Amino acid sequence: MRNYWKVGLWIWVLTNTISVGWSQSAMCTKVVHGRILGQDTHEPLVGATVYIHELQTGSVADSTGSFRINKLCAGKYTIDYQFVGYKTKTVSVTVGSDSLMTLPTVQLVSDNQLLQEVVVTEHRSEAQQLLQTQVSLSGAALDQTRGQSLGESLKSLAGLYSIQTGPSVSKPVIHGLYSNRIIILNNGIRQEDQQWGSEHAPQIDQFLASRLTVIKGAASIRYGSDAIGGVILVEPKAMPTRPGIGGEVNVVGGTNGGLGVASGMMEGVFSKKLAGLSWRLQGTVKRSGYVRTPNYYMENTSYHENNFSGDLHYDHKRWGAEVFFSQFDTKVGLFTGAQVSSLADLYAALQRTEPLSQPGFSYSLGRPYQDVQHDMLKVRAYLHSSRGGELTATYAWQKNQRREYDYVSFSGILTPELYLKLESQTMDLVWEHAPIKTKSAGQWSGSLGFNGITQGNVRQYLFLIPNFRNYGAGLFAIERYAVGPWTIEGGLRYDYRWLRAYFLDDATKQTYNETHSWQNANGSLGLAYQLRPDLTLTANLSTAWRAPNVADLYSNGLHQSAVAYERGNPNLQPEQAYNGNLVLAYTGKRLSGEIGAYNNLINNYIYLKPDSVPIVRQRGAFPSYTYTQVRATFRGIDATLNYKLTDQLTVTTKNSLLFAYNQTDRSYLVYIPANRSDNSLRYDWEKWGKLSNLYVSLSGLYVARQNRAPAVTSRQENGQIIFTGDFAAPPPAYFLLGAELGFVTQVGRQPMSVILSGTNLANVAYRDYLNRFRYFADEPGRNIMLKVKLPFSLSKNT
Repeated sequence: MRNYWKVGLWIWVLTNTISVGWSQSAMCTKVVHGRILGQDTHEPLVGATVYIHELQTGSVADSTGSFRINKLCAGKYTIDYQFVGYKTKTVSVTVGSDSLMTLPTVQLVSDNQLLQEVVVTEHRSEAQQLLQTQVSLSGAALDQTRGQSLGESLKSLAGLYSIQTGPSVSKPVIHGLYSNRIIILNNGIRQEDQQWGSEHAPQIDQFLASRLTVIKGAASIRYGSDAIGGVILVEPKAMPTRPGIGGEVNVVGGTNGGLGVASGMMEGVFSKKLAGLSWRLQGTVKRSGYVRTPNYYMENTSYHENNFSGDLHYDHKRWGAEVFFSQFDTKVGLFTGAQVSSLADLYAALQRTEPLSQPGFSYSLGRPYQDVQHDMLKVRAYLHSSRGGELTATYAWQKNQRREYDYVSFSGILTPELYLKLESQTMDLVWEHAPIKTKSAGQWSGSLGFNGITQGNVRQYLFLIPNFRNYGAGLFAIERYAVGPWTIEGGLRYDYRWLRAYFLDDATKQTYNETHSWQNANGSLGLAYQLRPDLTLTANLSTAWRAPNVADLYSNGLHQSAVAYERGNPNLQPEQAYNGNLVLAYTGKRLSGEIGAYNNLINNYIYLKPDSVPIVRQRGAFPSYTYTQVRATFRGIDATLNYKLTDQLTVTTKNSLLFAYNQTDRSYLVYIPANRSDNSLRYDWEKWGKLSNLYVSLSGLYVARQNRAPAVTSRQENGQIIFTGDFAAPPPAYFLLGAELGFVTQVGRQPMSVILSGTNLANVAYRDYLNRFRYFADEPGRNIMLKVKLPFSLSKNT
């Protein structure tokens, strides 16, 4: 009998335990979901984390900023919303009896302490991007770069550099690659502006952008061939939606070069009856005089810029259209100290520590100089359906006119020595299908698209590159699947390129042409895994290619702006890149940052190799270069860390290590960025009297000597100097001290932003390896800049 009682007791305990377990399980079937946006941009914060303290679990926002947490019990919870570059927001939530609970949309506020670099794994803009690590400048961080060129603005991000020609021409460099290996999307349009030249700066008004986004690594699947090094997106802010008129004024002044910049923007919605019809007008004027090194002024380094743009949008519930036009007009003086008239003068200039001519300050701008005008017209239309997704068609026309003037007009007339006019037309058709949810709580999303381009180039006066016609077309497909902490994405692309160059036979005076065609297929695979709500691992493998351009193949002449004689190689083959990167990102309350490693193997890498002997022409003596190709590798590490020592004091370190190697010749490559470390200490006051967002920072930039460069030697034969590797050895390492003070104050009812910054405060004399004029002069000395931004409103409803 006792055994029966024991068995009955165990059955009773087991039955009650199962009953309680089923009861608890039934209670823990609640689902909460919501959305996370940025307060300043109202855009989804993709990759933002949601963390529940009581359960030590959470979720990650998807491409629309939405998140979902399953299997919650009824009760009270404390939730943290976090994203790199934004202040953490903590809220209390009570989950009731409803099976599905919609949380209010959360808008995170930008954290100025972390805005130096914002790292995301996915960012939705006009074009869907691959699942690759990206860095962005927006908000206060972008304001800190106002007045600078695009290349200079992006240098504050890890893994980004700039290649320069004197103090006025700067081009962005991503992981050691630049020019035709980087695609720049200006307001959703692929910028086409003779970008093959190392001294051809992008014709882009930085004041147009509310965000600069950089995709590091090969990204040709979505954006087309040539994106071997990466993609830069210049993204304007969203058009206004409320009736009224508003805008902003930006004023920038700098002590070095007497820099003065004024930029204004005005926008509005026509009326309540036409609530979907909005407009925007913008313009910029920029003037700068002779730039000063620590010891002398650089003659003829003045800079003029005049830009304007207009945008007209109409957005309906299911369709919309846009017309955008911009004109960028610039005149760039070129340092006269780089111009020499004989071999003896060139050898002397290479050995000289200072230029012979050292004038006083002036705003004058004469020969030699560049005069460039870039016009762009964009027409876009889209159709949206909740079931069918969104179909977008974009057409763009661009005209780039480049005039380059010699030091002294050889012919005695006022025409330029080089004139190039490039007209481009692009067409993009992209379909993004509606998200497809699966039974396993996953979601499919993706896109199909077509890209087409046609170009024609006309040249006059002296020969550098021939006239040509260029056609290209590409088809791509990208699909992404996200479930729980996992996101996986794959893409495929096919491209066709056709090029015909036109020549004149000097003997017969008859024209003839050379025709090339190439085709290629590439793919990518990306993976992201949320290890914890504050820790994300992202990996990507992708391939990309680039067909030789007309300059690579057929250059043959003096490139006046570069002060170099360049020779093409008609036997060049397309470049093929195999790129991989791995990034670990952490976002904590005190510590945040990322560390990423990458490897880019490029077969048939094309570059301008310095020749052994300078070339002499009637107009002077010039360093000469020949296009050649090798098998090259670009490997490196980018690391960015932010640590809050206190709630007000933050230390930031950004480090970029790059190792490039010429595997064909078992040697190093020229013009590869040196390793660098940028460190800063910043103190913030939330409120100080009538000032808000007050901060002060101190920074130090260390750039190492580029020891991984071809060995430079010279010898004399028959009265002529023979160079090997380069025309001068890489310059020594340098350290630059900087400081910045910023705050926001009220002017009437409008918040005015003021930033006072100083660079090279110790006035160090140094030369940078990536400056093509480092052979002849130092870099700029101390510079103090004042930047003021004042928004305005002409209507109470704006």
